[in-house]
Amino acid sequence: MTRINSKISVVKAFVFVSLLLILSNQGCNSQSGKEPGDSLNKASPSPTIHVVFTGEENGYLEPCGCSEVQLGGFPKRHTLINHLRGKDENWILLSLGDLPGKVGRQDEIKMETALDALGRMGYVAHNIGEKDLNMGIDLLGYLSQISNVDFVSSNIVDLDTSAFNIKPYIIKEIKTEESILKVGILGIVSPELIESAYLDVTVVDPVLALKPLLSDLYDKTDILILLSHAEMEESIKIAEVYPELDLIISGHLVDRPDLYLKKVDNTYVIPVGEKGKYVGKITLSTRRKESGEDEHVNSSSPAIETTPLDGKFEDSSEITMLLEIYQERLKDEELLAQVFKSDPPSNLTYIGNDDCAACHNKIFKHWEETGHASAYETLVKAEHEYDPECVECHVIGLNYFTGFETIESTPALKGVGCESCHGPGSDHKETLSKDYGKVGIENCEICHNDEHSPHFEFEEYWQKIKHPAEEK
Repeated sequence: MTRINSKISVVKAFVFVSLLLILSNQGCNSQSGKEPGDSLNKASPSPTIHVVFTGEENGYLEPCGCSEVQLGGFPKRHTLINHLRGKDENWILLSLGDLPGKVGRQDEIKMETALDALGRMGYVAHNIGEKDLNMGIDLLGYLSQISNVDFVSSNIVDLDTSAFNIKPYIIKEIKTEESILKVGILGIVSPELIESAYLDVTVVDPVLALKPLLSDLYDKTDILILLSHAEMEESIKIAEVYPELDLIISGHLVDRPDLYLKKVDNTYVIPVGEKGKYVGKITLSTRRKESGEDEHVNSSSPAIETTPLDGKFEDSSEITMLLEIYQERLKDEELLAQVFKSDPPSNLTYIGNDDCAACHNKIFKHWEETGHASAYETLVKAEHEYDPECVECHVIGLNYFTGFETIESTPALKGVGCESCHGPGSDHKETLSKDYGKVGIENCEICHNDEHSPHFEFEEYWQKIKHPAEEK
């Protein structure tokens, strides 16, 4: 399909502007005393809109704080958006999808908190991703009813009922000094990402689903944007089929969005990155024909920027307070007591640091001087001591029976203790087995992963915690 009415190609736009330039110069030269270009200088500037896009949060409301070099967080995002709005109010904020990362009560609270934050920032639309769907149809319907952000899905066909406030597309009107621009926003999720057979929904091939919607929207809008919750290759194919799309926001499983920007004819395909670490921005300009016909998008050289949310952005106090309420909800619902637990290996049990100290007193005293010993206190200082996702790496055996439960009931299991690395010690206590608790890099990387400890080097870190030699 090609644009005929309201939108023309870059080549036609170039020819049109060139002819206009020649005619203007000729007109000026034929009139007394006027320099070439005077008429152009008096022409009204092209109307512009600015689009901010994020997505693929995967449950990351804010960095965990375990490392100084971490990107992202809703509080920093709010600060950036407020800064952008201070320069220009014509912003459209869009969310690609996948607010939660897992399935469970904590992620239900997290998803509700995230939508609240998006609403406070002024987001227009949230596209439904596969992880949003995994939270369950009932929750999705409830959130679609209470959220200030419109839910969009163009290829999930079973959600158009009174229980769901989910739309196949929305049209957002942006008032500029020159005119009112109408922006059509659609959203799809790739059927390849839908794994849960129990979900009672039908996900249609995006190419088939978009055809009637784009036909309907084409003459009603000035700009068309697709939120494509799919891998870049699939989004590029959609751009090839539908060149009338001005912008496709995409990029499932893209860690560095600035490396994957693509242009297909006149359509830009731009990824958002993962875990809310980056904010994407693009400025699209329009240019009105002198004859008074419809405006068209002039996307020959839009301003595109991918901004990492690093330390130069302060945390917004409003969103910080919202995340404090989130932590209070985790505490009030006692989610630590609801953590799913399994049996420790070989039916062993955790015994606690004090039992280890009875025989390994020299090692125990050394451990008390390491950062591992005060790991729980760092959570208390950050007021995250009731957050199961944080507590997991700051105590002994949270995810196992006989492991940490609460600070009141299992105080001997706080901190990153002996059994955090060496495993449950009940058998070693009884038999004094020589082969107990051998530790390798794989034990450390459970918590010292790329997200929480990006500069982790086993040999370097090992020197900080290595046991002193024991007297025999």
